[in-house]
Amino acid sequence: MTVDVGNHAYSLGRYLESKGQPVLMSGYLGSIGFGYPAALGAWAAAPGRPILAVTGDGGFGQYAAELTTAVKYGIPINHVLLDNHSLGKISKEQLAADYPVWHTSLHNPDWASYAELCGATGLRVTRRQDLEDAMTTLFAATGPALLCIEQDAELL
Repeated sequence: MTVDVGNHAYSLGRYLESKGQPVLMSGYLGSIGFGYPAALGAWAAAPGRPILAVTGDGGFGQYAAELTTAVKYGIPINHVLLDNHSLGKISKEQLAADYPVWHTSLHNPDWASYAELCGATGLRVTRRQDLEDAMTTLFAATGPALLCIEQDAELL
């Protein structure tokens, strides 16, 4: 599993109960965009192991074209993309410092459609009750697959 920088990294660090599988993360060093390229590297290091990348939309947006690399070489990365249309961690830091949220909203494509255009499996969830089925489909996919989970940016 690879994890990008952002609010989701805090949540995974707090709630993920690893059963011995390795987790690669940048250690909260502000290296936004780490998650998907790290997944490519993890696959290159151990091509037979399943790879799960968990990223936010801000980090993935910086390296979204790497999805075409995964498609070209048939790299079977399962990708959970948490999309809140913002740089949520930065917004949270601004609020914590008693500043207004400033220039952290993002204008994203439909990431599931983007994945399909790149030749990968693209899935999108907007309702909690659809998440389990979408995760099952994600892990059953052959080749690279992306599951975009829409989130509310106001829920910091």
